[in-house]
Amino acid sequence: MLSAAAAARSAIARRSASRVTTQTKKTATSPYQRRSMGSDMPVPQSQNAPLWHGHTVQKEGWEEYMYFYYIAGVVLQAAVLMAAPETSIESWARNEAKARLYLEKTKGQTEFEFGTHYQDVVEEEKLNLWSQFAAKSVTPGDDDDDDDDDEDEDEDEEDDDE
Repeated sequence: MLSAAAAARSAIARRSASRVTTQTKKTATSPYQRRSMGSDMPVPQSQNAPLWHGHTVQKEGWEEYMYFYYIAGVVLQAAVLMAAPETSIESWARNEAKARLYLEKTKGQTEFEFGTHYQDVVEEEKLNLWSQFAAKSVTPGDDDDDDDDDEDEDEDEEDDDE
């Protein structure tokens, strides 16, 4: 006669053997196998570890410099991006349309040639106008009025001496 423990072991062995055969039968007959996608994997305990456990965080002196340079870098990058020229096709077309409207109003030009950038023509015109103004406003060879101020001061000193 078998002891109770031996009987229990043999019953467990029979059950596990029947489970193995039923599992193989199910997987063999089923075209689609159900997966658990790793849900049986243990959770790593390193994720639950306290950070800096037992260590005090002391500043080493370089942190403030890094904060300064990070902020300065972000500000500099923002300034560069804000000051960058607009290079989209819409901005070019807007300026070209303004130039053509300007030429149409000032010179009465209504026919425009394909491939000619009229905004360059308008900029050249403005530059020539400014050059003419600069040439008329300053006569080469004339000295500016700085010497007159010195003469007035000299005269004031002579009047005070008398």
